[in-house]
Amino acid sequence: MKTPTRDFAPPPKVGQAIQKLRHSKQLTLDDLATQSGVSKAILSQIERDLSNPTLSTIWRITQALEMPLEDLLASSDPGSLFEKLPVHSTPEVSNPQGTFRRRILGTLGSVATFQWYHFEAEPQAELISDSHGPGSLESITLSSGAVQVIIEDSRETVVAGETLRYQTDAQHHLISLGPDPAVGFMVNLLRGTQLPQW
Repeated sequence: MKTPTRDFAPPPKVGQAIQKLRHSKQLTLDDLATQSGVSKAILSQIERDLSNPTLSTIWRITQALEMPLEDLLASSDPGSLFEKLPVHSTPEVSNPQGTFRRRILGTLGSVATFQWYHFEAEPQAELISDSHGPGSLESITLSSGAVQVIIEDSRETVVAGETLRYQTDAQHHLISLGPDPAVGFMVNLLRGTQLPQW
């Protein structure tokens, strides 16, 4: 007797989620290839959903991106009503010294135009960011501490309870002034986003 075949749902497409997370961490394909041990050519195919990577390959990529494998698979499931990240599993990026840390709160689906972070900066920690593109806007709101924002020859300080918005079409430099750590939220509206009027 012939065993009836089952109709399986297609495997999740993880390429776009990987690409958006890579962009959010400001990594090139070469960077991710070096960190994951997966070739640049294979990564390019995966990001364009032209390849069905093995579980081992996906695991190496998620390790390099510091994202749990189960969270990546969940983020590619359009039928899920919820996306819940376990404690300490929210992706995080930091400055090279590890003293200015940003936890990525926004969804992978919006990271190309809208980025939302919770950040913690040790006293005197610095974060230097290149231009986010013409018309881009950044906003920080502090719950504790103080931060100075430097753009070209201009400087502005924001303290606990205040919000500061500024254009990010030029390099911008954030310094935690201390003596206590600076803690707050950061929102980036990137190039191509319809910016609100202040």
